[in-house]
Amino acid sequence: MPGSRGQALRRSGGPSRTAGMARTRARAAISAVATPGAARALGTVAVALAFLLALGSAHPALAQTDLGGQRVGTSSGAFLKIPLDARGSAMAGATSAWVSGPTALFWNPAGLGIEEERAVSFSAIDYTAGIPIGAAAICFPARLIRGAVGIGLAGLQAEMAETDEYHPLGTGRDFSYRAWTAALGVSRALTDKLSFGLSFKAFHEDLGTEVGGPALNSWLVDAGAIYFVGYRDARIGIALTNFGPDLRPSGEFTSRRTGAAVRYASFSPPTFFRFGAAIDPYASALWSTRLALEIGHPADNREVLRFGAETTYRRLIALRGGYDFSADALKLHAGFGARVRVGAQVMRVDYSYADGGDFGGIHRWTLQTNW
Repeated sequence: MPGSRGQALRRSGGPSRTAGMARTRARAAISAVATPGAARALGTVAVALAFLLALGSAHPALAQTDLGGQRVGTSSGAFLKIPLDARGSAMAGATSAWVSGPTALFWNPAGLGIEEERAVSFSAIDYTAGIPIGAAAICFPARLIRGAVGIGLAGLQAEMAETDEYHPLGTGRDFSYRAWTAALGVSRALTDKLSFGLSFKAFHEDLGTEVGGPALNSWLVDAGAIYFVGYRDARIGIALTNFGPDLRPSGEFTSRRTGAAVRYASFSPPTFFRFGAAIDPYASALWSTRLALEIGHPADNREVLRFGAETTYRRLIALRGGYDFSADALKLHAGFGARVRVGAQVMRVDYSYADGGDFGGIHRWTLQTNW
C-alpha cells in the first residue's frame, strides 16, 4: 500500500540512507577480499581450478580412446619421444610446470633460467632391448637477455640383423640404426612470475646406410612458458615440443613390384602439446612435498594424463613416483635422488625405473652439478 511504503521509507531514512548502507557493505566486502588471508585463499582456489581444468579436459579425451588411437603410427622420429632425464621420468613425465636447469631443454625450455646458476647434466639410459641412450646438457645465465642459454645433445645406436620378406631370419648382413639430436635453447623472464623459452633442434637419423638404407636430416622447434602463481610455489606450465616440417628420408628405393625408383614417404614429427600444474602442498625445514599433474595432446596418439609426486628430506634425499594413466605400457614410474658432496662440489644423482611389462624395465641415471 502507498501509505505503508512511505512509512517504511521514513523509518529507514529514505532511499539515500538505504543506498549509503549498501555502499558501506560493498566497501567492507572489498576490504575483506584485499586482506592477505583472502589473497592466499584466492591463490589456493586458482591452483585448484588449474588441477580441475586438467582433469576435466582429460576426462572426455580418455573417453575417446579409440578415436585417438587411430593416430598411432602416423608420425616419424620416434627417438624424439624418449624421456632423457631420470627425475622427470620418475614422475611419469609430468614435468612441464616445474622443470628447471639444463634438463629443461628436454621438457620445457622455459625452465632453463629458473635456477639462475650454471649447471651441467649427464644422463645414461638402459632402454628396452638393452639399447643404450646418452644425453648431456649445459645451461648458464645470460644477463643480456635477462634469462639463460642452454645447449643439449642426445643420441643412441643399435645394431641388428637385416631381414626382408624373403629372408625373415636374416640375410646374413647386419646394420645399425643411429639417431641424435642437438639443441640450442634460450629462456627469458618476462616478469618475476612468467618465463618463456624457445629451443631449436637439429635431428638426424641413419636408417642403415651401410646396407643401402636412407638417412634423414631435419630441424625442429620447442617452445614453452611457466607461470608462478605465488602460493606454495605453485606453477602452471605449457610446452609445445618437436614442432617442425614433415620428416622425409633422403634418396630413393627401387620398387620390387614395378621396378621404378620411388621417393621415401614423409611423415609428421612427433609434435606434442602439454599443459601442467604443480604445487608444493607441504614444506618445512625437514620435509617438502611436490605434486604435479599434466595433460598432453600428441600428434600420433590419444590424449595423455600423467601424475607425479616427490617428497624430499632436508633437500638431500628425494623419493619420487608417477603414473601415466593413458599408456598401454610404461604406466608405473618410480625413482629417487640424492645430493652428494665431492670435495667442494655438490652433485645431484637421480635414478628412475619405468615398468615396461613384457618389454622389461627401463633404467635411467642422471648426474647434475651446479657451480
